[in-house]
Amino acid sequence: MLGKYLKFLSNEKKPQAQNDAEIVFIAPPIDRVVPLMEAPLHRDNAAEALIDTDDEPAMVTQMLDIPTHGIRTEATELLNRFLGRQPLLDRSGNIVGYEMRIKKSAPPPGEGAQLLQQMVDEMLLSSMEDLNIQKLRGGKQIFITISPPSLHTAFLDRLDGTGIVLIFTPPAGALDALINRCQVLHEYGYRFGLEQLQYREELDELLPLVDTIRIDPTPYDAMQLGELIVNIKSHGDFQLLANPVESEELYTVCHKLGFNLFQGYFFAKPLPARAKTVDSQRLHVMQLLNQTMHHAEISELEKGFKHDPVLSYKLLRFINSPATGLLQPVRSIAHALVVLGYDQLYRWLTLLLFASGQPDQRTLALMNNALVRARLTELLGRKKLKPQEQEGLFITGIFSLLDALLNLSMETALESLKLPPPIEAALLKREGIYAPFLDLAIACEEAEEQVIATYAATSGISAEDINLAHVQALIWAEEVDLGKV
Repeated sequence: MLGKYLKFLSNEKKPQAQNDAEIVFIAPPIDRVVPLMEAPLHRDNAAEALIDTDDEPAMVTQMLDIPTHGIRTEATELLNRFLGRQPLLDRSGNIVGYEMRIKKSAPPPGEGAQLLQQMVDEMLLSSMEDLNIQKLRGGKQIFITISPPSLHTAFLDRLDGTGIVLIFTPPAGALDALINRCQVLHEYGYRFGLEQLQYREELDELLPLVDTIRIDPTPYDAMQLGELIVNIKSHGDFQLLANPVESEELYTVCHKLGFNLFQGYFFAKPLPARAKTVDSQRLHVMQLLNQTMHHAEISELEKGFKHDPVLSYKLLRFINSPATGLLQPVRSIAHALVVLGYDQLYRWLTLLLFASGQPDQRTLALMNNALVRARLTELLGRKKLKPQEQEGLFITGIFSLLDALLNLSMETALESLKLPPPIEAALLKREGIYAPFLDLAIACEEAEEQVIATYAATSGISAEDINLAHVQALIWAEEVDLGKV
């Protein structure tokens, strides 16, 4: 895990030794440490022509003309929609899964609405198969909201259902065919969730197959929500998923009422009710960030670490991990700083800023989201910017959540960090070379398709490349062990 993070920190550069007598750190070969993380955005498949984002249209605004019904078509057709995600948190604040979506506007009413929804469902399932998104299942569940007719698609027979939760609303009328299909899918490893339980006798044979009930808590006050939960629990021992949860107050109510899972972005926004203070450890890390950015003398950086035994321990633990490939362990802070070099040290301190202190439930989720956003911003801009400009992409992405982390306005949060002007322009004004890629990475989290398409056009990146980068960022973030940062 840590090896993948270290290789990413190296950014394919070798740090400069201070003199000939000092050991020069050479990162292990990329194909040994992190074969997936640095893989190109395009798959190497002779059966399909690679897409050059400079030549392809930047966005697709039309749905497929014909349904797929479980039959594979060209990957470029299947990936012409933008993949979105939303994390699910458990009661401890850990991200335990993602709901994956094809971003779209609501289908128009009428007879074609159901067919259109089935097409979108099948595009999502086929995209999951082509993008190998199930690699996330190492420790995460994948939630998919699906229409009942789409439960019969052949894509579900081909996928390994382990770790996949299919959420749907039972249709009116008899459910015999749907129950039989769910029983088959259950044997394949799939699990099921219902959108808010509206009990009727026809559900009696379906409910034993259901693990999760998703509830929209926003229309209810606390007492009404409690009564609803008691009613639902009378029909089975379900785990309860609250969605959407967009405020700390609502999160607190749902938590006290016994919800097991929470879906929403309350953790990605500053919380005005909380005290606007920055703990001393983060202040110390921010000071070291400034010193590192301005290439302070190694002796000055060493003093900063020696004043904080915990920080010194973390640095030595990090540099002496097996993935570094060092033949001899590093015993001193000064040696560790030389081995890392300024660029790698800055990135390590950036993540340490998020991992410092005593993270609460919200902060744990915030850290993970910051990792995904930073990595996605970097992947999106890598092919579009000059090599010397790419260094700021990751920093721009991760610092875009600094206001939420510190519970300060972005202007105040950045005051003590002397960031380069292009990064500040992207964070404060959404301007400059990094802004299009940051906007696009943020849009992939929640925005509707047209919003993503607009930013994709601005960035000049195709839907296929965005989806592939998105999945790579999610998998990479899963493999970063923040506990060892």
